[in-house]
Amino acid sequence: MRVRLLLSDYHFGYGSNLDLDDWKKWCDARGRRSNEMQVEPGIFFLPDHELDFHYYSGSRGGGALDVVKLRGHAVAGKLFKVTGDGWASLDDKEGAPSSYRQEKVVVLSENGEQRTAITYVVTQAKAEKNHVPPARGYIEIVERAYDHYGITKSHPWAKEQLRASGKGKVTKSAVNHLFIYGTLRDGEERSVKLSEFSSKVYKDCKIRGRLIDLPGGYPGLINGDGSVVGEIHHTPKIQNALKKLDMIEGFKGYGEDGSLFHRVLTYSNDIPCWTYVYAGSPDDGPVIESGDWLKR
Repeated sequence: MRVRLLLSDYHFGYGSNLDLDDWKKWCDARGRRSNEMQVEPGIFFLPDHELDFHYYSGSRGGGALDVVKLRGHAVAGKLFKVTGDGWASLDDKEGAPSSYRQEKVVVLSENGEQRTAITYVVTQAKAEKNHVPPARGYIEIVERAYDHYGITKSHPWAKEQLRASGKGKVTKSAVNHLFIYGTLRDGEERSVKLSEFSSKVYKDCKIRGRLIDLPGGYPGLINGDGSVVGEIHHTPKIQNALKKLDMIEGFKGYGEDGSLFHRVLTYSNDIPCWTYVYAGSPDDGPVIESGDWLKR
């Protein structure tokens, strides 16, 4: 019996499902309606996950992608609105629930918005312990979708990550920088908490947004038209750094309630960075008009 998670109308695609030509070909061969999965605008990221080839697809004759949890990594993809019998078709294409299973995830838009979606992950029973080389043509299917949706152009690290995964390499996170704008900045009261992880610091950098001065004596980044001044910290040990910073910033995890700040992916100087956005009301403090905590 098929069991569907009634948690979202949206599917996060990261592998062959990114390519609508591949989807249409599968549907047409089985008399299914391919128009029951429609692409949403924008590019999305599955945070704290990494691509992995550890599943053998009998229908493809080789490895197919999975996503596995790994703090500090991110997987690029797209959201699709699923209607009608689209979920039944997706389940059949993915071999759910025996080969893949549905999983509720939180994905991030390019402006840091959080969206709930359903993606497919390989079941424990089907996951191999060792790398499974990709099926012939599989990488090309995903790369074609990356090119079509502008992922390659806007986020070239995504294709590099895909190719490295296809070779069975454990990749370093492409997002191994932090954008720091408050009391962790160099010379500020809490900067020592970050110094052990930073190998290089770029000062006077900017991201889009606004800063507010919160009652606790620290700033909060909020969405808005403006620029926020800060520093980019190169952090090779990004997993260890984020484990500590998530606690400092009161981030309880994606999809969890009660966070003081949310961790999002942003860009500064064309470098992908993790940063923290205030989870409370933008009215919780006055706006710092300069966008610079040091010039408040």
